[in-house]
Amino acid sequence: EVLKFFYAIGGHNYGLAIIWLTIAVNLALYPLTLSSLQQMSAMQRIQPRMQELQKKHKEEPQKLQKEMMDLYKSEGVNPLGGCLPVLLKIPFFLALLFALQSKEFIALIGKAESFLWIKDISKPDPLYIMAFVIGITTWMSQKSMPATPGQNQGMLMMMPVFITFISFPFPAGVQLYWVVSNLIGWAQQS
Repeated sequence: EVLKFFYAIGGHNYGLAIIWLTIAVNLALYPLTLSSLQQMSAMQRIQPRMQELQKKHKEEPQKLQKEMMDLYKSEGVNPLGGCLPVLLKIPFFLALLFALQSKEFIALIGKAESFLWIKDISKPDPLYIMAFVIGITTWMSQKSMPATPGQNQGMLMMMPVFITFISFPFPAGVQLYWVVSNLIGWAQQS
């Protein structure tokens, strides 16, 4: 129903409707995203103190954990504060995935709904362009994020490659949602 609403106001094209839906979801989650970015910056700011504590208490894991929790509390940092916006976007992603693969959606659009070079947004992009754009926008988004303590740089480089390959079989409409969401995230972080 939500996708139909954006279809009606967004140019009578489901590709455009997905873009409008993605913008609406990201705008609704913006206050949480802003808080998440602030938490990631705070984690980056206290990283030197965390490393000192790790060196000082490397033989005492319980003492280290207590000292780290005290540091988080004194600095007003929630180490999991950066995860919430990502977790809240997952239900929208899954809902769109299931909607685009449903018989009702395919019956609703009748003939294939095209967008740009993609002839049918309910099927994967046959040229894999969207999957590669997902990888590029994931990399851009990661590069603009504040570094967090213990972040593995090799993993940051491999994640966009991994995401590119796992996105190949997704419907092009879901790939479009992913790209637009990545671009919005990159713009918010820059």
